Amino acid sequence: MAIQNSIVRRYLILSVLASVLPVLLIGVLYDRFTGAALEQLLGEKVTTHLTATANRLGAYLEARRYQVETLANYPGMAGLVRPGKQAESDELKALLQIESDLPDLYGILFFDADGLLQRVIPGQAASGPPYWADHPFATSRLPIAQLGETHVIGPQPAVNGDSGWLLVRHPLRAGNAEQVVGYIALHVRLASLTEQLGLNPAAGALQPILQTPAGSFNAVGLAVSGGGRQIPGPDILPGWRPLLEVEAAGVLKSFAAERRVLLIAVLTGAALVALVFYRLSRYLRRRIGTLVEGAEAIAAGELGHRIADRGDDEIATVAHAFDAMSSRLAEVLEQAVRMEKLAVLGTFATGIAHEIRNPLAAIKTSVQALARREQDDKRVQLLAGMEREIDRLAGVVSDLVDFGRPRPPAPAEIAVRDALQRIAGLVAPEAAGKGLPVACDADPALTLYADPDHLQQIVLNLALNAVQATPAGGSVRLAAAADGSNTVVEVRDTGCGIPPELLERVSEPFFTTKTKGVGLGLSISRQLCELNGGTMQIESTPDGEHRGTVVRVALPRHRKPHADHPDH
Repeated sequence: MAIQNSIVRRYLILSVLASVLPVLLIGVLYDRFTGAALEQLLGEKVTTHLTATANRLGAYLEARRYQVETLANYPGMAGLVRPGKQAESDELKALLQIESDLPDLYGILFFDADGLLQRVIPGQAASGPPYWADHPFATSRLPIAQLGETHVIGPQPAVNGDSGWLLVRHPLRAGNAEQVVGYIALHVRLASLTEQLGLNPAAGALQPILQTPAGSFNAVGLAVSGGGRQIPGPDILPGWRPLLEVEAAGVLKSFAAERRVLLIAVLTGAALVALVFYRLSRYLRRRIGTLVEGAEAIAAGELGHRIADRGDDEIATVAHAFDAMSSRLAEVLEQAVRMEKLAVLGTFATGIAHEIRNPLAAIKTSVQALARREQDDKRVQLLAGMEREIDRLAGVVSDLVDFGRPRPPAPAEIAVRDALQRIAGLVAPEAAGKGLPVACDADPALTLYADPDHLQQIVLNLALNAVQATPAGGSVRLAAAADGSNTVVEVRDTGCGIPPELLERVSEPFFTTKTKGVGLGLSISRQLCELNGGTMQIESTPDGEHRGTVVRVALPRHRKPHADHPDH
């Protein structure tokens, strides 16, 4: 069987596809799931986070605006930026010192109406310009955002080792005049503002950023340049808004690791499935090959061939069916050959018997006539011997006729015990001559359904064979018993037995181990048994303490339904 045309090959391919495709489909669905998870991650939760971040940033700036506005309205605060030297009062000095020492501030700055720095109040966190550095402190190039009357200037990124900052500036007015005489500004730490961005909502995946007109800053106040996808939040000032920058590598980092594991699992699973099904297909192909070899052997006439498959699955069932078929086929062929042989022998025997019977009758008549006229005793004895041989030949001819053209059975219900006792009486003289007892054992109520003459001929042949095969001192027993729907008649002897190699041939026509006879007795008995719907079984033990032969004839106990119908 070519593998390309083998059903095993198709079974292997379909099985592998059926097992691998779902695993690959799971991998594809997992990829889609990661994409959907990312979209969900960037959806409602991100929007909520951005809104909350904007609220925190706005609240922080509003608190600084309220703080600087309160300071600007404090009495005497505007005088700190007037031309000329003016010392602040102790109360004002203490207030400014307290306010400047807040952790969110570097200090408090005062500017004149033209925006020039006039005075600084350093806080505890003060460092760099305009406090301790030599280079100038300039705000002219920084963007300004309006928050009511308050200005948010900056932010200024961290440069040259100086920290980043922004100014929350409010105008100062003298008395109730509308004229602006200067400005007070809170020098705010940029990191204090960016800290309001909060923690990363998806660690390693989304980066919170504060976008301003002066650039973008991360949560620790360092300037960043956005390179990925950015999700904007609501504005807190013109040009000021929180952002979430999507880092694709960060978002998919955990997914990528799991995807690699899944891919390895898919490939490993596919390889294992392919290996398992390949081994199964080879195993299946080998077992199917055994069935094919068995079928070819049976087709070649090797009816004794048996398929060695000890499994209990469907293939083993087919193998057992093959074995049963070959056994039954051997029996059917054997029976067909035997029936054909019997038919040929029957035709031949009938023709021979027809040709011999009439001449034998004429010869016997002539011998009898000569014997009546003969005076010489020796010749009379010779003629008597010739007559006996003629009678023997006539018996052989009768056997040939019975074998070649058996009479169709006329079945009737027979009392088995009476039939066996009658047959025992017929063989009793010959048995008595050898000193053999003939016993009968059967239930008086036991019956069978067969042709009475056929039954007598069957059992009589078997009983005579038993008597002839049993030496003096032995025994012959006729028995019968019910066995399901049959009655089994048994003829048992304690004779010499039949060798195993001859047991299958003893019922063949013209086969005999006797010095006298033509070997038709058992053949006729089997033939008549089968004509009456029965079977005959022979068992023999040629050696040992219990040697002897048992012949069992099984015939129906009762008349079968529709037995007289032509089709039956």
